[in-house]
Amino acid sequence: MNGQVAIITGGGGNIGRGVCRAMAKAGAAVASLDLDPAGADAATLRISCDVTDPAACARAVDTVVREFGRIDTLVNAAQRFRAGIPLDELTDDDLRVSFESGPIATLRMMQLCHPHLAARGGGAIINFASGVGTQGMVGAAAYAAAKEAIRGLTKVAALEWGRENIRVNVICPVASGDPTAPWVPGAVAINPMGRIGDPEADIGAAVVYLAGPGSYVNGRTLHVDGGVGTWR
Repeated sequence: MNGQVAIITGGGGNIGRGVCRAMAKAGAAVASLDLDPAGADAATLRISCDVTDPAACARAVDTVVREFGRIDTLVNAAQRFRAGIPLDELTDDDLRVSFESGPIATLRMMQLCHPHLAARGGGAIINFASGVGTQGMVGAAAYAAAKEAIRGLTKVAALEWGRENIRVNVICPVASGDPTAPWVPGAVAINPMGRIGDPEADIGAAVVYLAGPGSYVNGRTLHVDGGVGTWR
């Protein structure tokens, strides 16, 4: 990844921060976009950006191009959602929160970065979805729907932009940067590998692989979950 430039949205979150670190260690110059840029790794260019704001996204992409002169990889990891809402209580606003920060923001960033990737002769886009979408989860309908919408966008982009050597893929992760999080023990108990993924060593490594210049993977969903999705 030496000499390459990557944008990671949601870079201040647990998984986003791990992805930033993995990409930086692989040699890429990394720009982290987040509402709270202070949460991002110090080795990145930290940019305050609300991905639901079109103008803010455009300014962020312009800043990256001005600072580094190019974009090679876009990672869309930002997502807001409201959990624990039964389906019959779900509101339009609950959906709006998930969709504006998820698939709508993902598409916006893809459109903004596309001309820069194409100008370089190709590149990689890695979007983040979830097993909550592919398998379902009680009380998470808005989140599940938003994540599946991201997978749909990814498949179409892979078909339309593949001829420009732009590879577009999805990662569905299971990881936590906080081993004391209340959901971790239950998740460990049902995981075939008996552990939760590490944001940098596991999820970040998968992003580095998909972003690699020699990768031939396009339009695919990679479940980086320790195998938990194989039997649910």
